Amino acid sequence: MVLVAGHRAFKGQYIENTMVAFERAYEAKSDIIETDLQMTSDGVVVVNHDVDTGRIWDKDLFIADHTFEEISKLRCKDDQTLKMPTLAEILEWIVEHPGVRIMLDIKFTNEKIVLPKTYATMLSIKNDIRFWQERIIWGLWQLDWFEYGIETGVIKDFEVFVITLSLDIAEQFINYSLKLNNPHFRLSGISIHFVASWTQRFRHTLAPKLLENKIKVFLWTVNKGIDFEYTGALPIAGVVTDDPIVARQLSKEYSKTKEFAAPDWNSLNGFRFYTFLAAYHIICSLLFKPWAHFKVGPYSLAYLVFYLLRTIHFL
Repeated sequence: MVLVAGHRAFKGQYIENTMVAFERAYEAKSDIIETDLQMTSDGVVVVNHDVDTGRIWDKDLFIADHTFEEISKLRCKDDQTLKMPTLAEILEWIVEHPGVRIMLDIKFTNEKIVLPKTYATMLSIKNDIRFWQERIIWGLWQLDWFEYGIETGVIKDFEVFVITLSLDIAEQFINYSLKLNNPHFRLSGISIHFVASWTQRFRHTLAPKLLENKIKVFLWTVNKGIDFEYTGALPIAGVVTDDPIVARQLSKEYSKTKEFAAPDWNSLNGFRFYTFLAAYHIICSLLFKPWAHFKVGPYSLAYLVFYLLRTIHFL
């Protein structure tokens, strides 16, 4: 049975990345709760998916350009009782909730100093590194962040996942970890877009390598029954999902799927399957070029493409 990770805690039913969503994800017995980190201009780590605040909160601010005092005054558009949590508040919540595990999706739009800031915040809440190593999974998007985590020592003996759309980037992490061959700093898993798992490269080349080296595979964001059916036939350890309760039911329903079978072109599922595959290949051919990360103002082309993909529910 695959592990179920609540996406932005419990995005499907509650306002994402809020304390309410964390509580409901815990009550739903999520195996892992996935969440996102940003950092204010004065170095306070907060929990928010976007680099800006306009989608969820009542004022549109670019988080890295504003102090925590300014960010703390924001309230949720849909529920004025809710404010943006800090990492410290989430870590205190973890201490109070036995058995909970958190995957920290640390966006590449942050400065790398967010890693030691996060580590220091853990120890300020509970000065027991073993406690945190058993509960925190670092999610990193770029290889130089993995190298920085090793140089600073902050990821030592933690689970570390690469989060990516690109199988090229996933393989960079895998090869680096295998070459390093250090049990204290090893890649524990990859978290990739679910469409990446449909590719021949993943199924025939990468999956055997991952199995051989005991590197786990998580898929994001898996919500539909047909996608759980594909997942059931692949060596998948976990799914990141908007609704952990529904995901648990679908996971059980399709857990006995034995063989991956692409749908026929002339079916509705087939049209979706091959359209998504084509879109995936085009996106990866453009999005991970170095120039795509050049910023014009606060945003890069890569960020704008991610925003578009989220808008059309590809992400």
